[in-house]
Order: sequence, then structure tokens, then C-alpha cells
Amino acid sequence: MSATFPKALKKGDMIGLVSPSSINDRAVIEGGAEFLRDNGYRVVIHPQNYLQNGGGKGQLAGSDADKVAALHDLFADPAIDAVMSARGGNGALRLLDKLDYDIIRRNPKVFIGYSDTSVLLQAITAQCGFVTYHGPSASSFGRDFDPRTAEDFFGLLEGHTHKATVPGVEVLTPGRAEGVLIGGNLTMIQNLIATPYELQAQETILFIEDADEVLYRIDRMLHHFRYAGRLRAVRAVIVGDMVNVPDGETLNGGGAGKPYGYSIQDILRSHFPDIPACLQFPCGHAKYLTTLPVGARARLTLDKNGAELDFMPR
Repeated sequence: MSATFPKALKKGDMIGLVSPSSINDRAVIEGGAEFLRDNGYRVVIHPQNYLQNGGGKGQLAGSDADKVAALHDLFADPAIDAVMSARGGNGALRLLDKLDYDIIRRNPKVFIGYSDTSVLLQAITAQCGFVTYHGPSASSFGRDFDPRTAEDFFGLLEGHTHKATVPGVEVLTPGRAEGVLIGGNLTMIQNLIATPYELQAQETILFIEDADEVLYRIDRMLHHFRYAGRLRAVRAVIVGDMVNVPDGETLNGGGAGKPYGYSIQDILRSHFPDIPACLQFPCGHAKYLTTLPVGARARLTLDKNGAELDFMPR
């Protein structure tokens, strides 16, 4: 069963910013907030965004309790129409068993982010039953970005469009498929397997992306998904930007400097031999990041024209 959509946004709505992961560059967050204001939204930057753990010397945006309280504040506040991650990094996984999902469930609203935030997207959809959004963080709009990132963000969240059309993808296996859209950063969502925060469905379209990994680890993570039985429901796979994913081990150890021997295309064909599959879809750590509704039922078409992903009616 697919999740329900939260209320669409409109100009004048209030977006609350939260940092569930790493510390922030104040100028980048405020630049992102200013971009949202310039596009007709009111923005609240929760004070938690400027905290730092470890007595002001750590790498996280405050303690787990600070982050959980900020998320609860923004979801519980009826004046807030959407909750947006300010940035990714690391640390979001620490929050999953500390959140009060009843608060979030009683106050369904747009929640958006990507990268480290992937685990929160899946956990909230799995626990609360409403669609979350894999898309830009506030910091995405505080630095150089592709204009299509903003077009897709406002188009989907405001209800003007219900599809993503991408002509430039690499189609490995053409075809059509339907399923519940599940995915995010591969390294992060692997950590959810066999936990209460894992989002599952009988038929899925899996989308994955990663950054700063090496190729053999991508293969290893997909083997984990397969051995855990999590690929049986997959009807199509979308691979986003794999940024700084070199071929070969870059750390000291056996095989250092040698190629893995399997390309990303080889790896995908071995795990997904008979279903529609594509690469270079804009759902990762690149300037063009489209917005995808996690937990929504979708229909994917891959052909010579590229990719078209239709999201089922609200």
C-alpha cells in the first residue's frame, strides 16, 4: 500500500528549517532561507540549526536531544506547513529511536531532505504513513545549483506537476514498471534493513545514489540487500548521481590502486538482470537534484527518450 500525500504547499506558507545531521555554515543556511523567501515563502530557522555538539567542538548540529526537540517543535507547530532539512552530513541515524512518531503522525506535513536525511524520510513514512520527499535541503539553495532543482521542487510540492521527465539518463534495460517509490542514499538506507524504520512494499521502484564511496562497497551493499531478501519486491531500479565513487580501493590494503574489475553497469546488471534500470538520474549529490515522493506509488517508463516517472494521483 502506498502512503498518503501531505497537504500541498502554496505561496505564503511557512517552512521550518532543522538540522538533523551535521553542523552548518550559517551563511549557506541563511542563503537558502533567503531563496525560499524570494520565492514567496515565509521561513523559520529553528535555533537548533546553529548548535554544535561536543561542547562546541563536535561535528554535529547539537545533541540528539536538541535535534529531536527541534523536529517535534516544527511538526507540532500548526503555523509550520513544511519541515526542511538544512543539510545532510551524518548523525540522523541516531535519532530514529528517540522521535515521538505520534507527534509527527498527528501533524502530517511536507518533510524534505536527502543524503543523511534519507533515514528520516523512510522512518517517518514507515512509521507515520505519509509521503516524505527526497529532494534539496535548504543549503542546496544556498550555493550554486541547477535551476531545474528549484523548478522540480516547487512544481511537485505545490502540486503543479506529478511527474519527473529526464531525457539524459543512461538506460541499461528499457521497459515499464509500477511500484511504491523507495530509496535514497544507499549507504544510509542499508542501515535500516530489518529495523522498524525500514520502508517496504510488495512492489517497489528502488532509487539509490551515493557519494564518497568506492565501487566495490556499492556492490557489497547491494549484495546485503539481496541476501536480506529486499530485492525480491523491486520492479525497477533508478540509479542517481554516483559522485566521487572511484573504481578500486583508495585506502591502504589489498588491491590498492587496482580496478575492481566490475563497472557500475556490470554491478547493476548482476543484481537487477531482468527489470527496467537506468543510471544518471538526477537524485543525488549533483547540482541538479529533482524531488521524489518517498512512499508514493509511481510508474516508470525507460526508453530511447530517457526516463519518465509518473506519480500516482494524490
